[in-house]
Amino acid sequence: MPRLPRRAATADDGDTAAPARAVTSTSAGAPASIPASTGTGRNPATGVPEPRPDGGDAGEPLAKAAAPPGGAQGSGGAAGRPSYAHLSWLRVIAIVAVVAIHTTGMTMTDEGLRGSAVWWTAAIVNVGSTWAVPVFVMISGALLLGPAREGEDAVGFYRRRLARIAVPLVFWHAFYIGFKMWVKDYRPAVEKVVGDMLLARTYTALYFFWLILGLYLLVPVLRVFLAHASARDRYLVTGIALTFGLGVQITNAYINVRQLGAPALRLTAPTYFLPYVGYFMLGYVLRDVVLTARQRAAAALVLLLALAELVWQHTQAADLPLDFAVALPPNTLGSVAALAAALVFLLARGTLDRGGRAGRAASDRVLGVFGCHLAVLHGMQRWFGMPDGATTLPGLGLLLGATLAASFAISFAAARIPLLNRAF
Repeated sequence: MPRLPRRAATADDGDTAAPARAVTSTSAGAPASIPASTGTGRNPATGVPEPRPDGGDAGEPLAKAAAPPGGAQGSGGAAGRPSYAHLSWLRVIAIVAVVAIHTTGMTMTDEGLRGSAVWWTAAIVNVGSTWAVPVFVMISGALLLGPAREGEDAVGFYRRRLARIAVPLVFWHAFYIGFKMWVKDYRPAVEKVVGDMLLARTYTALYFFWLILGLYLLVPVLRVFLAHASARDRYLVTGIALTFGLGVQITNAYINVRQLGAPALRLTAPTYFLPYVGYFMLGYVLRDVVLTARQRAAAALVLLLALAELVWQHTQAADLPLDFAVALPPNTLGSVAALAAALVFLLARGTLDRGGRAGRAASDRVLGVFGCHLAVLHGMQRWFGMPDGATTLPGLGLLLGATLAASFAISFAAARIPLLNRAF
C-alpha cells in the first residue's frame, strides 16, 4: 500500500482493511462462517476449539485512512467538519486485540491448563476481543461510505482502492505460502494452493483481505443509497443487513448440528464479505453519534455484560445445549458480538480523541502489523521456548508484548523501504 498523508481520518476518504478475529471454520463439512481467531478454529455450533488444517486463522489488512486537505483534528474538524481522529486510535486498539487473540489461542485451547489463572486470562482476552473484526469493518464503512471525492466516479474509486488492496493481498498470500513451506514443510500441489486461496484459507487471518475487497465493490452503490435515503431507511436497511449476517451464521450452525448436509452459504474468497455488509453500513450510520456522559456510562456497563456473556458461553460450551449456541452464536456474526462491537465503536468517540499525531503514526502501521504478526508470533514462541503457547502468566505477557513490539518495529522499518512499503 502506498504511504498516505499523516492526517486525521475524515469521512470523505480512507479505509481500514485488517483485523482480525473470527470464530468458526470454513473447512469442508463445516458451516461457512469466519476463520477462527485463535489459530485453531472452533466448532461453529458449540464454540469449542478444534484444530484447523492450515494452522491459521483471522483478521483484516487494516487499511489506512487518507484525509482530504484541511482534515479534522482534535474534537472538531476544520471549517466545522466533524472529526474522526478517534478512529486512528480505535484501529490501533483493534490490532492489539487481534494480536492478543492469536497469542492467547494456544493457551486457551490447552486442556491441561484449563481452570488455571493463565487459562482464564487467555480465555478472557481471547473471547473478550470478539469485537475486533466487526470494529475494523465498521471503521472502513465510516470512512468510505461518505460522499465521494469531487469528480470521482465508480471507475475512479475502483482504480484507487483496488490498487491499494491488491499489492498487500498478493504479497501476504505469497509470503505465507513461502512461510509454511519453510517452517512447516508445506509442499502443496498447485491445485491445493489455488483451492486454499479460493476458500480464503491460505493462512490465518488472510481471509480479511478478501472480505474488504468484496466490500469495496459495494461502496459506489451504498454511497448513492446512503446519500439519498432517510435516516429511518438507513437504519432499516442496516438492520436487515446485520440480520442477514446473523441469519447466515444461525442457518449454517443449525444445518451442521442437525447434520443436514452442506451449509446454506459456504463462505469463499468471493463471498466472504456478504455477512459483513451490515457492519460496514453500521459504521457509517453510527459515525456521527456522540453519547452523553450518562449514556457512555450505561454503554460501558452493557459492553462489560456482553463480553462477560461471550466469555461465559465459550468457557462453558461443553455443558451447554448445542441449540443454545445455534440460537445465540458466540462469534463475530452473533448478536452479542454485534452489540459489543457497536458499543466499542461508540465509546471510542470522546475517549480516544487526543494524541492525534501519535495515533495517526501508529494507525498507519496497522496494516503491516496485521500482515507480519503471525510470522513474528511463530518466531517468538520458539525464541522463548513456548512452541505450544504460553503456560504461565508472565510467559503470556512476555509473548504478547514481544510480538506486538517486534511487529510494530518491522512495520515502521518496512514503511521506509521503497516498494516494500506498498505491502505494509
